[in-house]
Amino acid sequence: MPNAILVIEKGPVREDYYAKYYEFENHSWWFVSRRKILREVLRRHLPPAGNPRTILDAGCGTGINLALLAEFGEVLGVDRSEEAIRFCRLRGADNVLQAEIERLPFADNTFSLVTALDVLEHISDDVRALSEIVRVCRMSGHVLITVPVFPTLWCEHDEINHHVRRYEPARIRELVSESGLLIVHQSFMNTWLLPAALVWRWRRRFVSWFAKNPDLARADNMHHHRWINRLLTAIFSSEAPLVAGRGLPLGLSLVILARKFSVG
Repeated sequence: MPNAILVIEKGPVREDYYAKYYEFENHSWWFVSRRKILREVLRRHLPPAGNPRTILDAGCGTGINLALLAEFGEVLGVDRSEEAIRFCRLRGADNVLQAEIERLPFADNTFSLVTALDVLEHISDDVRALSEIVRVCRMSGHVLITVPVFPTLWCEHDEINHHVRRYEPARIRELVSESGLLIVHQSFMNTWLLPAALVWRWRRRFVSWFAKNPDLARADNMHHHRWINRLLTAIFSSEAPLVAGRGLPLGLSLVILARKFSVG
């Protein structure tokens, strides 16, 4: 794995939230389902690797996706938060470094796959961040991105998670194409739960108008009752073959797999 220079700086996510995510990412419906969907996308659309595939998980958080990505090659995680790196190590992941995505400490054309999984929405200069992701990706290598979409769906979930934006689908596609990537597969996801999410978010917005209590705020994916969690997992996970296949026409998030074809 390539050498790296460590850059220490806290990121935009609230530090106390890493402890919460570390606690429930293993079993929470949203994280479990997303991993299943991404595994299916990579299995179907990544070409066979002639040499061992090198993978960078940019913005790895507490490291929950490192084991998934390790199924496809030798993986390294980076995150700007010291707290996030600490939780990665608690998971037993030593293949992590502290660095900013906007200034990745790697040579050009280093990795054959770079992932940014629900990361770009946290970064003010997303153009620079994606440019760095493309720079360290090899020619004909791949970049896997997931982002929340539709700014009209902005709610306290986005504020709690310190999102800078939700993307218009056309804008993220344009950003990807202009960075020197060719989209080879894309799909919306979290589609079946979209109507319920709309009702939930409108209800929460209505309640927040009358109860300005930050203790009531909770991210959408923080559901702990085991039966609700199992039901939501079954619903969301069932999208995996469709997302990886023909794709879904609408959803709360967008997944894009792209190939580097020119200098970004």
